[in-house]
Amino acid sequence: MKIVVIEDNPDISEIMDYILKDEGYEVISSEDGTITAQFHEIKPDLVLMDELLPGKRGSELCSEIKSNPNTSHIPVVLVSTIPNIEQLAQKSGANGFLEKPFNISSLSEMIRGYAAKKDQR
Repeated sequence: MKIVVIEDNPDISEIMDYILKDEGYEVISSEDGTITAQFHEIKPDLVLMDELLPGKRGSELCSEIKSNPNTSHIPVVLVSTIPNIEQLAQKSGANGFLEKPFNISSLSEMIRGYAAKKDQR
């Protein structure tokens, strides 16, 4: 399973990268949302995206991904410390959300859920 992590905090990005790779996933990390223009080449199975990014917010990028017929099938999970992340996730069409700080088992369990859905396709 190929996971794109869009996170501008290098420490959090590094932690997520380590956890996901340790569990056997292919991880592509980016500090901003410009990587979404390469989704047709990357073909991610899941996107973990911070809400507070430089430039566009994660929820804006998620809305763009979900409104594009070529990328609307890609599951997107918004990740943030902001208190209304659940509402932003719903409004932007995200498939889920993860509140920071998150624990490793919550992240792992969520990713396994998306991996199981992918395997059922």
